[in-house]
Amino acid sequence: MFSLISLIVEQALCLMARAVVGFLQALPLDWVARVGRAGGALTYLLDRRHRRVALRNLTRCFGETKSTAEIQALARENFCRIGESFCCAAKTAAMSFEELLPRIEFVGDPKLVQPPSGQPPPGWLLLLDISGTLNFTPALASSPRLLSAQLLTGP
Repeated sequence: MFSLISLIVEQALCLMARAVVGFLQALPLDWVARVGRAGGALTYLLDRRHRRVALRNLTRCFGETKSTAEIQALARENFCRIGESFCCAAKTAAMSFEELLPRIEFVGDPKLVQPPSGQPPPGWLLLLDISGTLNFTPALASSPRLLSAQLLTGP
């Protein structure tokens, strides 16, 4: 059973989280992405345990082909992208489809992108790439039931 103090702490944390999400949702998306990247960079500096895990894993994968500086840069960028993704998810969750539409390019089977009027789209899988670095063309060519969306603008 929860004590009164733990209940108060839980409510305070919930209010703080709601305030942060509300703050992010009030900002323009480009600003939110930058705030998220800064938060990810700060997390990289402060979260020693997860930074060490990331560096160890990247060294295991790329130790033969990349320098220590390159591995550190990859880890730091990964933390920045995670922060950016978390913050942008909070922002875009409150955006309407019309607000998102100018920032998204839909690629794939026209039946999935624009189903007949009044009919729901059939089951599909949405592939997202906010960084603009992935190419989903092979996956789209192999299955007509895939849809790809790529963020067109960003920091």
